[in-house]
Amino acid sequence: MSGPGKALVPDPDNIRLAMLGMVDGNGHPYSWSAIFNGYDREVMKDCPYAAIPTYLNAEAPDAIGVPGATVTHIWCDDPLDAEHVSKAALIESVVADPLEVIGQVDAVIIPTDKGEEH
Repeated sequence: MSGPGKALVPDPDNIRLAMLGMVDGNGHPYSWSAIFNGYDREVMKDCPYAAIPTYLNAEAPDAIGVPGATVTHIWCDDPLDAEHVSKAALIESVVADPLEVIGQVDAVIIPTDKGEEH
């Protein structure tokens, strides 16, 4: 039950997010996950969207991250994309089906620009 003073998530200091989806020409899973989690500079160098490591690297490492929120799960149509994003953006779990995140996360981000996928 929610109401005044009630948190919408079990632990508002530890919000678990899933990043679900990726489409050609849109690198949001890389960039948004890295903004939340931080990232591995060496792995991110191989991001297929060259602008992403360029602008991430322009920031001081301690300026990256969102305190209290972490992308913990990722799913992409192409499992190889999900594996690479997970390594680049320090995501602990790659799932084979987006339904696998139910009960494991507090919220999902659908980072695609195809409205019918939302």
